[in-house]
Amino acid sequence: MSASSPTLPSWSLASLAVRYRPIVFSLVLLGLAIGAATFVTIPRREDPEFTIRVCVVSTSWPGAPAVTVEELITDKIEQDLTGIEEVKLTRSTTVTGRSTIFVELEDNIAPDKIQNVWDKVRARVDLVPMPSSDVRPIVNDEFGDTAVLVLAVHQTPSGGRETIRPQDRYSPRELERFAEDVQDALRLLPGVAKVDMFGQREEAIYIETEMANWAQIGLTTAQLETLAQERNIIQAGGELDTRAGHYSVKTGGEFNAVEEIAQIASTVRTDDGDNSVPLTEFGLTIQRGYEDPASYICRVGDASGSTGAVMLGITMKSGANIIDVCRDAKQRIDELTELQQRLPPDVAVTAISDQSESVTKKIRDVIINVVEAVLIVIAIVYLVVGFRTAFVMAANIPIVVILSIGLVAVFGVQLEQISLAALVISLGLLVDNAVQVCDQARTNQIAGMAPFPAAIDGANTLAIPMLVGTLTTMAAFIPMLFSLEGGGKEYVYSLPVTVSTTLALSWLLAMTFCVILAGLFIRAPQDDQTGSPVVSWLRRLSTGFPRLRRRHTAASGDQHGEPERAGNHAFNLYTRVGRRAVDAKWLTAVATAALVVAILMLPVSSEFFPEAAGTQFAVKVILPETATIEQTDAAARRVESILQKLSRGPGQESERLRAYRTLVGGGGSRWHLGWDPEPQSRSFAEILVRTTDDSVTKAYAQRVRDVAERGDAALGIAPIVGARVVPVQLALGPPADPLVLRIAGNGFADPTILRNTADRLKRLVAEQPETWDVNDSWGVDGYQIRVNVHQDQAVLAGVTNSQIAKTLTSYYSGLRLTTFREGDHQVPVYFRLRAGQRESIAGLQESYVEGDRGKVPLASIASLEPTFELARIERRKMNRTIEVSSRMEPGVTGNDVVSRILKSEELQLIRDGLPAGYTIEPGGAYEESIEAGGQMMLSFLISFLLIVLCLIFQYNGWSKPLIILSTLPLALVGAWLGLFLSDKSLGFMPQLGILALFGIVLNTAIIFVEFADILITQKATEKQSAGTADGPILGLSVDEFRDCLIEAGKQRMLPIFLTTATTVGGLIPLALSGGPLWEGLAWCMIVGLLLTTVLTLFVVPAFYAILVETFGVSPVVLPNADTGAPPFNPASP
Repeated sequence: MSASSPTLPSWSLASLAVRYRPIVFSLVLLGLAIGAATFVTIPRREDPEFTIRVCVVSTSWPGAPAVTVEELITDKIEQDLTGIEEVKLTRSTTVTGRSTIFVELEDNIAPDKIQNVWDKVRARVDLVPMPSSDVRPIVNDEFGDTAVLVLAVHQTPSGGRETIRPQDRYSPRELERFAEDVQDALRLLPGVAKVDMFGQREEAIYIETEMANWAQIGLTTAQLETLAQERNIIQAGGELDTRAGHYSVKTGGEFNAVEEIAQIASTVRTDDGDNSVPLTEFGLTIQRGYEDPASYICRVGDASGSTGAVMLGITMKSGANIIDVCRDAKQRIDELTELQQRLPPDVAVTAISDQSESVTKKIRDVIINVVEAVLIVIAIVYLVVGFRTAFVMAANIPIVVILSIGLVAVFGVQLEQISLAALVISLGLLVDNAVQVCDQARTNQIAGMAPFPAAIDGANTLAIPMLVGTLTTMAAFIPMLFSLEGGGKEYVYSLPVTVSTTLALSWLLAMTFCVILAGLFIRAPQDDQTGSPVVSWLRRLSTGFPRLRRRHTAASGDQHGEPERAGNHAFNLYTRVGRRAVDAKWLTAVATAALVVAILMLPVSSEFFPEAAGTQFAVKVILPETATIEQTDAAARRVESILQKLSRGPGQESERLRAYRTLVGGGGSRWHLGWDPEPQSRSFAEILVRTTDDSVTKAYAQRVRDVAERGDAALGIAPIVGARVVPVQLALGPPADPLVLRIAGNGFADPTILRNTADRLKRLVAEQPETWDVNDSWGVDGYQIRVNVHQDQAVLAGVTNSQIAKTLTSYYSGLRLTTFREGDHQVPVYFRLRAGQRESIAGLQESYVEGDRGKVPLASIASLEPTFELARIERRKMNRTIEVSSRMEPGVTGNDVVSRILKSEELQLIRDGLPAGYTIEPGGAYEESIEAGGQMMLSFLISFLLIVLCLIFQYNGWSKPLIILSTLPLALVGAWLGLFLSDKSLGFMPQLGILALFGIVLNTAIIFVEFADILITQKATEKQSAGTADGPILGLSVDEFRDCLIEAGKQRMLPIFLTTATTVGGLIPLALSGGPLWEGLAWCMIVGLLLTTVLTLFVVPAFYAILVETFGVSPVVLPNADTGAPPFNPASP
């Protein structure tokens, strides 16, 4: 019984569990049944479910210059939105004809309150005056929704052909109809929240004319708009009550066919009177087709080719099971094609992104890891102490894991990568409790106790120390629930809940079920000198070498040739080294401090989250803002060709390319948590690539980048010039660019200063050898043709500036006249000039504009001036901002490069040259790491305080907690050394590994101190009873006191070794093949455990001796405080 722990009553958990074994077994079996059922039904998803507190306000104003859009739309909306208390910041992108504003909320807004804030945003946006009545902002509060399954509806060759014949090819509208059928079928599935469609080519009806013809007729765009709207109406004609009944009156007039649009008639006055003349007789042509230029161009393909497609993105409901949702969706598609035959045989639905595959693999990996941990525990413990003890220790692992799954589901935890990480971390922690109880039960049996009393006594001895150790480990994780905010808190919520639940169950089962198993199965060896069969075999082998045996005998001091205890060589080695460490306690302390400092000086990089190692990567194709969508599409097709030609790697027969989806004109929907979709842009294309295996993804993406940059003569591929081709692997956490530096100026800052500073920063970033694709967010200036109106001539001609702008917009961008309806399908009707005149600057010079007195030549009232303008303007917190960003070479983290740049003299010179009101600050992953690091530091601080409080309550003093807390730096340097040796970065997951290390090391130190106290108490009590308590330390001599410390270490060597060996063994598969999410965590824990285990056995006794021998701290309080011994004198021998 511990001298420093309160005596447990006779009704302790262990004794009650043994007394009521049937009840305990029944409860465990019931818990296992519930846990197993929960494992089958618990919701599964790739990433934790959390709220992205961002909405997007989009406003389209075709043809308006970017600066004008910024001044009249972006700035006005931002001013009103920043007045909302819950809004954290706004950031915006303004391009020619379009404003996109991202509204971010404060992190402390509860998820159930966010929709109320979006309602406030809508109300404020609706009140902002727009520059034109046809300009209407759109608020999208579903920006954060992630599609768990992305499907492509496309045509495939039929009749055994390898390609699709032109006459057999479906039109974009037909593909859209097929996609609508699939969409209707999928949105009714359980667990499906919505099914978004994107990438479809929108239909349009164009009424076109030649300028020469339009200038001659007496019809204006305003008159044409009025004619179309008054002819094509959907308007009620009232209601009529008669004696026969009630009637509703519907007036006719809606277009029923495209041909009816051509019959729109205008009244023309001639000498013969008023005549009704249809549009076709005015020389106008009416044609139904597709948007020109297209808003989006979408294709899917594989190594053999590509074809047009329509995309569907499935978002699942909160709490749904991703595996069930994706499986049901695929089954429903099979029913549509095979059973119901609602889709033609040559129409395929291909999965481009399927998160259920990743989730299934991760869950399978964790199950394998649990099985491996059980087998490793059995193997290692069997090698040391035999099969019976190994079985009891190993049985605890799956039972605790299954019970934990059943319990954490009550707290809303789902199976995703963070909760799975928590289970993996817990494996190393929960083993320790079972090891401690089983080892003490076995030790008690060797000392002569019966099995069940030995197990009960062992559990009672360790109950309070193990409980404190469990609580201190839980204290390391629980503060995450209070210190983190917003999405970060939601993202890691399952971690502290799962770890704490697993540890609590581990302690409870160790005190109950494990005690029963220990009493039933663990037996002391018949000969306590032999040990396990393996140890016995090694002993017999060593007896065959007399010289070796004599050397060991002499070293142990056994001059009588008596048989040694099993493992005595290790004990003897520890006795010699440990005693020297205690004898030279100050040297040990100084050497430990020097080791800590030296290891922490080793360079270890940092990163927010590592790249994912899945079967997906994306390729961004980015052209200057001056590019047309056709030019962007041409560049994207060249990248597709590279993907197809590189599908087979060098010396490989199998394809690396499974499928890809190209979307030109924007980013579509969010298909992964770590990917922010790009706003609509004609100069941007996104290619989502799905590989055949995750082992080829990284090399494939790197090869695509190299060939796009340099070409490949052997494959006949020329380098792509004029476009940025950026393969991007997904991040495991929230999206953040690896390197970002922001240059900002107050309000409408001078773009020249911003651009010049950005150019200097780009040169500085490009000088870093680890960077590539260095760019800035504003890009190059765009082309502009300025119409300088001569006001005097315009007034004389009866033309206003507004009429000039509206006429030119109608000619070149198109004037929407009305809407043609086919059921629920709507097709806009536009008026514009024919293609040849829309594509020529000369045609603009020859155009006629409409005024109050008819149509006049534009050249007679205005002159044209080609200029350059800002094509893209980005703002952050209402200040113009340019972001200089770059990608990182493989194996390099952006945080390290950013840190080096921030400390450089060049950056300081750039900052010193900035006028007042201009700033340079880091962004991207570095900013996210600093923000998250600050919250994690607060969590660490709270954890440390809780741990200290637990230890103070346990020992009712400061001395023992100081000894135990001295092990924390050892855990930190061990983890740091592990990251250094494995060349891994200090990110979020390794930080969790460090917390787990803290728990294991604290538990080890707590139990070591407990046993040291027990031995000191027993020895001092014996001397007091014998009347020989004449030493300076509670009647013990210094040598006797130090012997107690070393003996405590010897008694704890076996359980410490078993905990370390089994935990390390379970982590090795993760370290070798766990992927980027697990490797850093595994290596920091492996090396940390190995180093800390060795150091703890020597450092803790040395620190204990320093406190007692140097500072005169009493190690324990004896049952009889009056020992009769002289006062302790540190100088006494």
